[in-house]
Amino acid sequence: MGVPTRRILDPIFGRPTLYSRNNSRASWDRADSPGDQKSATGWLAALTGGLQTGDDYARVNIPVNEMRVPDFKTALWSYYMTTSDSFGVNMVIWLHDPEDFDNRVEVTQAADTALLIKTSGWNAHELDVTAEQFYWYGEDDAAAVASGLTEGVATQYGWDDFQADALFRNWTIYRITFEFGWQASGTFGTASVADIKLNNVMIPMGPASGRHMRTIVASKTMLGSAKTTGEVISEATSSGTDWDFAFGGTGYITKAIITHNAAITPRVSLLLFSRPPTGELDDEGTNTSPISADVPYYVGRIDFPAMGYNASGDASAIATPSTVGNLPIAFDAPTLYGVLIAIDTTTTVAEALYITLSADMEDN
Repeated sequence: MGVPTRRILDPIFGRPTLYSRNNSRASWDRADSPGDQKSATGWLAALTGGLQTGDDYARVNIPVNEMRVPDFKTALWSYYMTTSDSFGVNMVIWLHDPEDFDNRVEVTQAADTALLIKTSGWNAHELDVTAEQFYWYGEDDAAAVASGLTEGVATQYGWDDFQADALFRNWTIYRITFEFGWQASGTFGTASVADIKLNNVMIPMGPASGRHMRTIVASKTMLGSAKTTGEVISEATSSGTDWDFAFGGTGYITKAIITHNAAITPRVSLLLFSRPPTGELDDEGTNTSPISADVPYYVGRIDFPAMGYNASGDASAIATPSTVGNLPIAFDAPTLYGVLIAIDTTTTVAEALYITLSADMEDN
């Protein structure tokens, strides 16, 4: 008799990924206390809402392997909010007709429901499938006709109503998302999702295993002003800001590019920190970074070679491991904050200056 084989079933829930749009941001974060108090893997999905204009959001995407609507029964999630906001982290359940992918709807938990905690600090939510807190929209007219549930945000239902609906009970779930944003106005803080449990299955938070390349571009509109050696290059003389690069993980910077629409050929340097630096940030101010208070968060310094240009093209310079510049530079924070300083005397113009950093990212 042969050796019996054991069938390995495909997992119902896939590995989570992140997405953001417009003013919102999403990144994987290994947080300090109190963010490290939860999450089985130590990773949190940091969803920063930012300025809300109606179409700004960050989300966690969880693939679902064609689960029947009646079979999805429980959901729990926890999240840490930096500010109290009008919306919480809400769940959206994405359905389609398993026989015809033209038919698709999204079932959204109202983000402003009183059932969803929205205060600063740790919050947790346990789904009540009977509570009227879901509404739906679809991309096909057939669903609106065939379903016994009214489409639109004005009419809300319990999840159990979708499970019993003559149409939707025969459909399947292909994705579940947890979202932060979509408000018409105001500014949201960050909601870091730590734990997600679906149908009694814990979802492992964090990026997929392996490595990948990620490129971040930051830009500012410069002042038309002259800088001497050792002065800061920024966008304002009294309210300058640092340069932010939200990589959403850890890794090694392997390439840096700087471009500016000006006929200039200076050398410049970019000082990088794992938290916003407290030194001089104003344009033409004498650089003070890294000051002693920022030394524990100082990641390194990228020295660009002299910028060059041809005809009317932008001035640019590229730093790589094979040029001057100190690359590669390791970093262990999801966001890097930079201060740009002049090494040679130069004059910027009132045009955008871009800094592009590429990194070999560590996923675990």
